[in-house]
Amino acid sequence: MPYDATQWLVDRANIHDTVIALMLYVDTRQFDRVASEVLATELLVDYTSLLGGEPYTISNTEQAKMWEGMLTKLHATQHGILSPLVDLGQPSAEREAPKTATALVNGGATLVRKSADDETIVQNGGRYELELTRTATAPGTNPWRISKMKAIGIWSKGDTQAMVGDSTDKA
Repeated sequence: MPYDATQWLVDRANIHDTVIALMLYVDTRQFDRVASEVLATELLVDYTSLLGGEPYTISNTEQAKMWEGMLTKLHATQHGILSPLVDLGQPSAEREAPKTATALVNGGATLVRKSADDETIVQNGGRYELELTRTATAPGTNPWRISKMKAIGIWSKGDTQAMVGDSTDKA
């Protein structure tokens, strides 16, 4: 079936929604939705620019649980996403609908931890390089899931390691 402009626009909107949902669901602690509606069954994660360590492959449920464990130590998080740039190629009668797409996303995060005697705030900015995969979902639902994510830190204020600990500790 040709990849027409209507389907192309629907795909772009769905990919945009998937990217926005990642950050919103993390900040609102909806980790079950992160696993079921945002992340592919298996994904490659690379936070080496921000937290060191090595890239790793992990299941969607394990990644959501890891983020939940890290972020429950914090009193608040806010991730801002600016203008996801989605690359699907262009619609054409000569091509099928793509199975994968990429998105380049500028953003920033503020992490807040309060204790009895102080408040610690970490802020950072950078971008995500994302790959999304079209999955088989129920008709009328968003089929796009994040299958690769690489965070590229550009600036940081505060001690991220002290705030969230080792993000690659899967135990």
